[in-house]
Amino acid sequence: MTSRRQPYAGQAGADRVIPSSLWLRLCAVLLLLAPAVSSGAEREDLVFTPAPTVLEPEKQQLLDIAFAGDRMVAVGAAGLIVISDDGGASWEQAKHVPVSATLTAVSFCGPDLGWAVGHAGVVLHTQDGGLTWVKQFDGYRAAEAFLAYAKEQRLALESQLASFVDGGVDAAGLDRSDIEYALDDAIFIEDEAQLAVESGPADPFLDVEFLDEQRGLAVGAYGMSFRTSDGGATWHINQAGIENMDRFHLYAVYARDQQVYLAGEAGLLFRSDDEGQSFERFYDVYEGSLFGLVPMNAGVLGFGLRGNVFLQRPGSDAWEPLKVDSQSSLYGGIALADGSVLLLGAGGTLLRLDSDASVQLFQHPSRSTFSAALEGKDGEIWLVGMDGMTRFSQAQQQ
Repeated sequence: MTSRRQPYAGQAGADRVIPSSLWLRLCAVLLLLAPAVSSGAEREDLVFTPAPTVLEPEKQQLLDIAFAGDRMVAVGAAGLIVISDDGGASWEQAKHVPVSATLTAVSFCGPDLGWAVGHAGVVLHTQDGGLTWVKQFDGYRAAEAFLAYAKEQRLALESQLASFVDGGVDAAGLDRSDIEYALDDAIFIEDEAQLAVESGPADPFLDVEFLDEQRGLAVGAYGMSFRTSDGGATWHINQAGIENMDRFHLYAVYARDQQVYLAGEAGLLFRSDDEGQSFERFYDVYEGSLFGLVPMNAGVLGFGLRGNVFLQRPGSDAWEPLKVDSQSSLYGGIALADGSVLLLGAGGTLLRLDSDASVQLFQHPSRSTFSAALEGKDGEIWLVGMDGMTRFSQAQQQ
């Protein structure tokens, strides 16, 4: 049997993103660290060792940034976490980070409690505003949890098939061939889950969002979706309503009030109205990858490959395409204090959307690819990406 879990695979449509290297969440044309060493033990030696100390950490590759109270905290390559207590005037590296895996996203609830996720399925937790971190979860446990889930799905389908009456349909309107097809897929997925357990952690989490100090969600490559209700002490498979049999990547999670949105590869868009316990999918919005979600005008923006941007207005289930006059892929976004939204993309492309959806195009002189931004207390917007930390004020309007 040929596994779908290849370090490099062919395209599945024009906008199918193929992962390769450590910039999965940021560039999305970059995905997983392909297994380059021969044993799980060697990979563990490389990934689950403390992050190395680096000079000028704010100039290293960074992927996400957030506030912990007034403190700014950014995460990135090789377990790097940097903090600033003076509004970005100076930066220092966190004192203890127990992994050297690339960290892709960070989320805080208040000034002290925070979580960071990344490659090898790691989830890190801090209780002191990002100064020190501990590992709460990793790819070993994620793989074991998914294997148990896959077995449950396969056994349920086998039981359903065994009790099926030929010539009829079940309560969901499925006939025998439908169930047999689903069972075949379930067996395939279980085999791949077993392979993942045996080969060791590889798949990254790509985003994390906490609703409060106890409840959070983390999503990632190959459809990984987990949730916690105890501050990350335990994490559980969260697949209810996430129709993703092909296990396309989930790139982003965004929470607002009772609603939680997910966005991913192949146009995946989901919404939960029960704080992430179950989801419903939006169909036929877009066939390409969507890398992020951000609030706008009490609605939600989804954005992704080739400058594609979609707006869901309040009270509507429709996603309206917005014309932004840019073909640059967009990897991050932030809602600003003045009601506008800043979207960040490849090659230094920056798009500012006003409340009326009018667009201003900016170009950053660094030509760096950006993945996240944070609006400082002084109004300065900090951008993080391939070349570390920089300021939006340096960008020139086109």
